[in-house]
Amino acid sequence: MGFIDKIEKTLEKKVSGLFSKTFKSGLEPVEIASAIKQEMDAKASILSRDRILVPNSYLVALSPQDHQKLANLGEPLLDELKALASEHARKQGFQFGEVLEIKLSALPSLLLGQLDISSEAKKIDVAWIPVLQVAGVSHELTRSRTTVGRDSTADLQIGDNGLSRKHFEILWDGSRAAVRDLGSTNGTTVSGKKIDQLTISSGTVFSAGRTDFLFNVIARAK
Repeated sequence: MGFIDKIEKTLEKKVSGLFSKTFKSGLEPVEIASAIKQEMDAKASILSRDRILVPNSYLVALSPQDHQKLANLGEPLLDELKALASEHARKQGFQFGEVLEIKLSALPSLLLGQLDISSEAKKIDVAWIPVLQVAGVSHELTRSRTTVGRDSTADLQIGDNGLSRKHFEILWDGSRAAVRDLGSTNGTTVSGKKIDQLTISSGTVFSAGRTDFLFNVIARAK
């Protein structure tokens, strides 16, 4: 299901059929969602192959009539727009440098059905933080070398008997990462193939023991 289809179906559930009563003419919420998506795509700043920043603050200007109608939906509308914008960013590999904000305002110069959207990245000075996700839990990697294994002597201890005491390590130089097997009994695999050492990027999944690991690099405002 696409971005526009999903917001339409989600909002229909939220407002229990309010679309048919309120939006017979003028601007519909689905058009706002589409405009935010287009603005995000247009303003994406590619820093590297797997690091793409997008604005975190969006101001949607509407005609006074449309603004009044949409204001009646209140916070549920804004919450859904934020959730769906975040989902679009995730699917595209985009990241926000700060908390996502979406605001609606009235602009007298706009006619019924028109909108104007502007955006900005309130904090563009970001740090890129490597994280290792295990069973849905993200662990920040704060060292240039982080060992992972079942033993308490590993920097990151994982309760998996299939892991060696120190099974593998993640190498991070501030911009690039690699995974290195530490002579483990069962090996470390990427896409089903055992590796000794391999350069990895954000989104790489690899396995060790009975556990899958997801490596990501996330943006954080300094």
